[in-house]
Amino acid sequence: MSRRPVRFEAAWVLPGRAEASKLEYQLKALTKPEKERLIHGETPESLDLSPYIRIHITDNGGIFMLFVCYPKCTTCQKARAFLDAKGAAYDFRDIKTDNPSEAELRTWYTKSGLPLKRFFNTSGLQYKALELSKRLPSMTEDEQFALLATDGMLVKRPILVGGDFVLVGFKEAEWEEKL
Repeated sequence: MSRRPVRFEAAWVLPGRAEASKLEYQLKALTKPEKERLIHGETPESLDLSPYIRIHITDNGGIFMLFVCYPKCTTCQKARAFLDAKGAAYDFRDIKTDNPSEAELRTWYTKSGLPLKRFFNTSGLQYKALELSKRLPSMTEDEQFALLATDGMLVKRPILVGGDFVLVGFKEAEWEEKL
């Protein structure tokens, strides 16, 4: 009888070797019920995963794409219809109720190759109310990441995160090329 796992539920992207060791130690310290909750997507209270990025793994070892959007946004609705028409496997995430963490935003920014300003929803009400067009040029990159992580409505959407790419905003030709 094989003792190898049949399926991995998820993996985490870590910023360095020390962080990987720290996470491994934390996972080993979990009780069996906590480990079972983690496998089902719940984070035990004793475990802080905020510095890490969760990657969802398919049954055959592939990576699900993460589709982050605001369901009421018509552009997001078009992007979702596009993904569904392509038969793409993705996890859906509502950006308003589950806004991206600072660690996720930093990873996506690096992976995307885009300027950080492209991650701001410049046509959004929050962006305008906070007068960010005037404030952003004088803010540090760290301050911008921290601000984006406070409210999902400040973040440009939709966002599609794949194994080796991040797409911000919906441009059908660009999405077609990646899928």
